[in-house]
Amino acid sequence: MAELPPGYHIRRPRQEDAPEIVALMNAVDVADIGTAESSVEDVYETWSLPRFQRDKDSWVVLDDASKIVGYAFAWDRKPHSEIQSDSYVAPPLAASGLEGALLDRIEERAREHRASAPPTEQVLIRGFTSPKGTERVKAFLSRGYEHVRTFCRMTIDLIGPDSVPAPRWPAGIEPRAYERGRDDEAFDVAIQESFADHFGFVHEPHSEWITRRVDHAGFDASLWTLALEGTEPAGAILAYQPDDEGWIRELGVRPAWRGHGLGRALLLHAFGTFARRGIRRVGLGVDLANTTGATQLYESVGMRVAFRHDLYEKRLGPGLAA
Repeated sequence: MAELPPGYHIRRPRQEDAPEIVALMNAVDVADIGTAESSVEDVYETWSLPRFQRDKDSWVVLDDASKIVGYAFAWDRKPHSEIQSDSYVAPPLAASGLEGALLDRIEERAREHRASAPPTEQVLIRGFTSPKGTERVKAFLSRGYEHVRTFCRMTIDLIGPDSVPAPRWPAGIEPRAYERGRDDEAFDVAIQESFADHFGFVHEPHSEWITRRVDHAGFDASLWTLALEGTEPAGAILAYQPDDEGWIRELGVRPAWRGHGLGRALLLHAFGTFARRGIRRVGLGVDLANTTGATQLYESVGMRVAFRHDLYEKRLGPGLAA
């Protein structure tokens, strides 16, 4: 494992470190993509993920003045076999070797997971970086990671309520807002089935699926819309308002209902709701290799690419559990 450069030491993060970690994350975001993207709620959300253990799955690097200049985490998104990771190093220290030192910790944790993964599972590590994160890209490539996908953030500026066309719902479809308890299963089915054929999909147990979304910062039941044909969920959109911008976390149409404009109707419905609230910008993330036509849909309603992130992957081999 790579040693830290002289003058730095590593430890596990503490609850009170969250604001300083966010400041670091935002400094990296501004350097890479020109805008701050992270909040304390984002850090707490990571730490509350199922199976996440802060004393095993995360690290902070401090300089000789005890300032946090590095942060990383590794989470087994798919138990023991798919390790989702992220790392941040203060921009002035990007070439200091800290990127590699944090990746070493992530990989060590992944190897621990591999020991518990069944031999039928391929164990892999995935991590994102902006193409502008040159030193992070070098660290990935030097350790055998491969670029496997590109995702982008798309945004739209809403001038006002009258600037958003009214949605045209396909015949037989009725939209309704989410009600806790009544609609949990229907939203779960609509979204998870819609994404089942997407790259990297991992089915979540229902209790984890609903808790992770309802407990998310910016959750508002009136921003979730379910599209029904009779009693059957045809599609759904999960929108959030974490601060003064809107965010589409998930938009899905089940295969049997695709090709009739339902995705567009759900999207315009969400835009209209945001516009009536005075929200002027809405964003979402999309896989550029998506085969369902999502990118073309978003462009057709006026969204544009704001920035891109590349996904790198390293395969460790099959699990080693007896």
